[in-house]
Amino acid sequence: MKTYRERLASVIMALRAAYRAVASGQGLVEYAAILGFVAACLVVAVLFLEPRIASSLNNVANGFH
Repeated sequence: MKTYRERLASVIMALRAAYRAVASGQGLVEYAAILGFVAACLVVAVLFLEPRIASSLNNVANGFH
């Protein structure tokens, strides 16, 4: 039979393990959210800068003729 102290220690250990599992999953979700935000910013930047990029590449291509 476990003593009160042993049961309390096992409950605390179980809570710590559960917290670690939740914390690691939360970190993964945060990294995915940051990655999604950066990807969205890159798409907006490319769409915004598309005319400038196209004209620069055309100037480079015309320089070879």
